[in-house]
Amino acid sequence: MDRKRASALAVAAVLTTGLVAAPAASAAGTGWLARPAADGGGVAPIGGTVPGLTGAAAEAAGGAALKHFAQTRTAGRDGARAQVQAAQLHTDWGVNLPSATTQGIHATQSVLDSGVTTTSGGDYVYAPTALPGGGACIELTTAYTPSGPDLWAWDWCGGRDGVGKLTPMNATFLNTYTTVVNGRRAYSMDEHKTSTTSNTWTVYLYNYLTHAWDTYFTSSGTYDLPQFNFGWNMFEIYTSVNPATGAGYYCQTFAGRGFESSAVQVSVGDTWVAASPANTSTTHRSIPPGSAYDCPALTFSMLNANDHWLAQIGGTQPTGTSYEAESSANTLAGQAAIRTSSGASGGAFVGYVGNGTANTLRFNTITATAAGTRTVRLYYASGAARAVTLTVNGTAGPTVNTPSTGGWDTVGSVTATVTLRAGTNTIQLGNTTGWAPDIDRIVVS
Repeated sequence: MDRKRASALAVAAVLTTGLVAAPAASAAGTGWLARPAADGGGVAPIGGTVPGLTGAAAEAAGGAALKHFAQTRTAGRDGARAQVQAAQLHTDWGVNLPSATTQGIHATQSVLDSGVTTTSGGDYVYAPTALPGGGACIELTTAYTPSGPDLWAWDWCGGRDGVGKLTPMNATFLNTYTTVVNGRRAYSMDEHKTSTTSNTWTVYLYNYLTHAWDTYFTSSGTYDLPQFNFGWNMFEIYTSVNPATGAGYYCQTFAGRGFESSAVQVSVGDTWVAASPANTSTTHRSIPPGSAYDCPALTFSMLNANDHWLAQIGGTQPTGTSYEAESSANTLAGQAAIRTSSGASGGAFVGYVGNGTANTLRFNTITATAAGTRTVRLYYASGAARAVTLTVNGTAGPTVNTPSTGGWDTVGSVTATVTLRAGTNTIQLGNTTGWAPDIDRIVVS
């Protein structure tokens, strides 16, 4: 049975809440780009050049992994995907970028910096691949391959259609181009059009040692893959099932590891904006289960639609204090009611929250050792896209979107930032304009 799935590449989105002027076509000449939020925001100069291999040296270093990647991309044009084994599964998760309205990507992406990072069993993990709309020439890819992790700038213009630059993601790379974001080592990238007349695109990486943007790769010409709707594809796999485990080989290789896309922005009308349901679309209508990726331990979370994504393969649970929705210490008002479910962490959800001011769930015993901001991870189930507002100690707080999890017994999660006082706090969940999802629990850290 042919289990290949066409990979509709995806685009992504942003954690920042404000609007930032996007680099114009002459940005490289002005010498300044928006500084990553992970390094304080503002603007930063364009500095040096990211080291890497080009030409024959890049092709030799990438070897079979490069040929495999090309096969997954060019099938719509020349049938090359028929050369890839039908027994393997090829699928992805992310957001599509409407080419007519959004161009350019600015994002921060986690990378694995310790332990085993090579793949086995013929598996490949691309986390992420990034190619803006508008005829962009360069697909920036973090590739986990049998020979180790590499950063690729794939050139899709002028008939070149191959690797333009390859940089091993070794200790030197990690020490120069990454910082710690949300507890994970991560790099920041920027790709935008630097010349309209020649369709020239440039990728920059942020140098956290010099606090400047280094040029990674530039390409121009006619875009060669017009049949694809690309964007930010935060997690793409090509896997075979390991008969010893019944799951894809990568599922065991990366057990306990997480891949996180955050602070991703798209350029709309010369302005950087957060990718959202208003300007991007997800590659799947609901959050897919790990079993669809031959990895039951894999959990996808849209931490903030559509700009903050997490793929976690078992092992690690968020730190903090967990509060079950059905606890007797909570207050259920109006129609809010407990329902049992084997999918919930405590065996039950609280549903019928929202659709007005009367139907609420209030957690009464949220404790903090000191006043300050905290992260609240909300675990929920929903068969439809909804939203929920957090009211903290009686004051309305953030409203977060809760995408469909694919079913009313399938749990997903989103996060919000709140301010707590020292001692005991209350967090009330509700939705004055529509129904909220069914609530499983919250974790405060």
